[in-house]
Parts: sequence; C-alpha cells; structure tokens
Amino acid sequence: MKFLHGADLHLDRSFEGLTNVKNAFQPYLMEANQKMLENIVDLAIAEDVDFVLLAGDTFHQHRPTLKTQQHFFAQMNRLAEKNIPVVMNFGNHDYYQSQRYWFDFPENMQLFTDETVATKKLQLKNGQEIAISSFSFDGPIIEAEKIDQFPRKTSNFHIGMYHGGQFPYAPFTTSKLAEKGYDYWALGHIHVPQMVSEMPPAYYSGTPLGHTKKEKNLAGVLLVEELAGKIKLQKVPVAPVVWQELTISLKEIRRSNQLLPYLVSRIAMTQPTLIQLKLTDNPTLAEEIQYQLASGELLETLNTSLPAEIFVTEVAFTSTTNERHYLAVDECLVDQLLTTYQSEAVFTEQLAEVNPKLQELLTADFQTEVLQNVQEKIKQAYRFRREKDVD
Repeated sequence: MKFLHGADLHLDRSFEGLTNVKNAFQPYLMEANQKMLENIVDLAIAEDVDFVLLAGDTFHQHRPTLKTQQHFFAQMNRLAEKNIPVVMNFGNHDYYQSQRYWFDFPENMQLFTDETVATKKLQLKNGQEIAISSFSFDGPIIEAEKIDQFPRKTSNFHIGMYHGGQFPYAPFTTSKLAEKGYDYWALGHIHVPQMVSEMPPAYYSGTPLGHTKKEKNLAGVLLVEELAGKIKLQKVPVAPVVWQELTISLKEIRRSNQLLPYLVSRIAMTQPTLIQLKLTDNPTLAEEIQYQLASGELLETLNTSLPAEIFVTEVAFTSTTNERHYLAVDECLVDQLLTTYQSEAVFTEQLAEVNPKLQELLTADFQTEVLQNVQEKIKQAYRFRREKDVD
C-alpha cells in the first residue's frame, strides 16, 4: 500500500515580504500555487498511489477564489480519472462552509466536514479495506482536544488525520496518539516538517510551498509506503519556487568593478529561487558596498543582471573578517607616514582639500585624536612584515 500525505497547501496565499519584484520573476510567483498542486497530482499518478490525504488548510481562506476552486477541482478530477481516492479535512484557515464551493467535489473525494470525529472506509484496488478517522474545523478555532473522540483501531490498517496541535487550534497530547493503536497519523497545521512520534508514526508533512522567507528546507509531501507491516517514508519536494539563504565571501575581490560579475557567476540555481544574500569578508570595499546597499542600487542592479528565474529579495553585508591583509613593509612605516601629518600646516592643508570649513575644527586635541584613530585602523586592518620575514 502506498499513499501521499500532504497538508497546508494554502492555495490562494500570496508570497509575503516581497517588494519591487522584477517583471521577469513575476510569472513564477503568480503560477506557483497552481504548479505546486499540479506537481502533487503528477506525483500521485506517477507513483500509482492507492490514495491521497490532504490534512487541512488546503486553501488559505474559508472563501477560496473561484479561479482557485476551478483549478483545484480540475486537478482532483485528474485523480478521479486514474481511480485515485482523495481524503480531505478542513483546517483553521479553510474551515468548512458548504456554500463557499461553486463546484461539486468529484466522487473520488471523501470529506470530513464536521467538528465531530468520524471514520471513513476505503476499499483499495487490491481489495484491502482501511479506515481513516478525522474531523474538520467549522470555524477558525477549536479550543478543545479532539484526540479523545478518536476511536481505537478498528481495521487492519487505520489512519488518524488530525489538523492542529496547538491551542487554540485543536491541541493534542502526543502520548494519547499511541493509545489509539493506529498505524499512521497524518498531521497538519505546523508548516515545518517534523516527526512527532516514531511509534506510532506521526508526522507533520509541513507546507509544500514556502510563502515567506521563514519557510525554507521543506519536505514537500510525504510518500508513505507500507511494506510487511513496516512504514517507509520519502520526502518529495513539489515546490516550483523555493527560498534560499546564500553567503558569498568577497575575500578575493580587490576592485569594485569585479564585484557584480563575481556575484552573478556565484549565483546559479536549478529552479526559480528567492534568495536572501549575505556578503562577507571585504573590509577594503566595505564603505562602497554599504553605500550602494543603502541606496538600493546594488540590489536592483544585481537582480537585472541575474537570470529571470532568480530574484534576490535582500542583501546584507558584514565586513568583519578574522584575516588582516598583509603588507610587505615594516610596521614602523605607519608611524613615519603619520609623522608628516603631525605638522599643523600639512594637516590644515589636507583638511582644506576635503572641505575648507573643516579648518574651523582644527585644534591640537582634534589633530591628535584623528591621527591616533588612523593609526589604530591601519594596524587593525593590516599585518606587517617582521624582521624574520626579511630574506
């Protein structure tokens, strides 16, 4: 026996926290929810699964748009044509209200539409009968635990499908799952994929498509196979767009005109990707990089230079590095150079070149402080030749 466990598809949900998305990337976002659902159906058909479980929040809201409904039912009919049953409950986002649906649920679908726990039977192609127990949200919250309403195991293979886990969204106590004797618990509501219990197997499949930058490293859907009484799980990604954090060291970059080509060469993805980019290790160009980041031009220019299927959502830069650049001169040279600027006339002349009004700041204390700061920064940024370095 083989089935798919999916949850929290949140069809109709938009991607959050994105601004100034380039035109070339917009189609990937607009079509992501539809493509994700198509990928799930494609997988179910390709694997010839016995059934599909949708464990709540299939829709992002309790009043799905007509466009979303139409696409969803078209995909469910694809499964009906392959005689693949779908068992579905409704969560806190898409809590069930029958009048919201403008299309008929196909005959291959069995729905839990009430907050009272019920049990449905499925007859598989090989003649095996299985039981699935579940409930649905009729409103946005359920404060009480529902686990006590679940019957004990009644079939050779019994599945519990439960959307919730945290107050006020149908909380449950993990220890009570084992009391029911079920063979598998298909959980929904938590977007991060996780195992709640190994025995009995109880899993949150997580959301298949990340709609915010926090939703990374997703499992997709779970392909569950029962072999000789043992459960085997496989995580199958189905997201057409993913989020990724990427850190790029700029240690090798010496000039600003090297920066953009280097970044473009280092950012290569195999599918449409939203990237949070972090740049490190370049104190030499730190001021210029920070300036271009503050103006927004580095982010904009980078995105226009990258392929259409890549969009950088944000860029952060840290110039801290454990390595100081090496200069093949003695450290005493720094003191010798600064000695020149200890002359009041030379120091005043340099201030005037920057801005004539800065001469008004000139005092003995100001000059001393500036030269000390320059000396400290130079010695912090560079390593110098020592006597033993000299041949």
